[in-house]
Amino acid sequence: MQMSKPLIKQLQHNHISALVDGFDKSGWTEKPASTFEQYLEEQNENKRICLVAFVKDKFAGYITLKWQSQYSHFAKDKVPEISDLNVLPTFRKNGIGSTLIEQCEELAATKSNLVGIGVGLYTDYGSAQKLYIKLGYTPDGYGITYDYQPVVPGNKYPMDDDLTLWLTKRLFKK
Repeated sequence: MQMSKPLIKQLQHNHISALVDGFDKSGWTEKPASTFEQYLEEQNENKRICLVAFVKDKFAGYITLKWQSQYSHFAKDKVPEISDLNVLPTFRKNGIGSTLIEQCEELAATKSNLVGIGVGLYTDYGSAQKLYIKLGYTPDGYGITYDYQPVVPGNKYPMDDDLTLWLTKRLFKK
């Protein structure tokens, strides 16, 4: 059964409790209120935009767009970075992630003809890897990083969220 189309809103302080509650109920304890308070502060400083998806007034997911990436290749070329896409498990496979990404792409296109996104390399990121390729993202050609730094051949790195492949997509202004 197809879910109703998500309503996308820019993060506001009164959304934070719904986000934290949604993650808690899904068993994700690594999304404390402080994360969203930081996003809100950065949004107020025009460093980041955080978009929140609601389906029938229930929190479904969120995404952020950072105007200044910590990844050196994006920072150098002023490529906005889509970051921290999360859709609650009960709302997945309904186009919410794609909708959130498309909204970020529209915002990014106001400042750049390119947008970037990083993706982890282990199984938990499999759905995101497939989604990003489906939406037209391709590797940026600089390999992978660990904690935003290029990996060095022969060195060992933990297989965790900081081991990232960077992708880009060409944007067209409307």
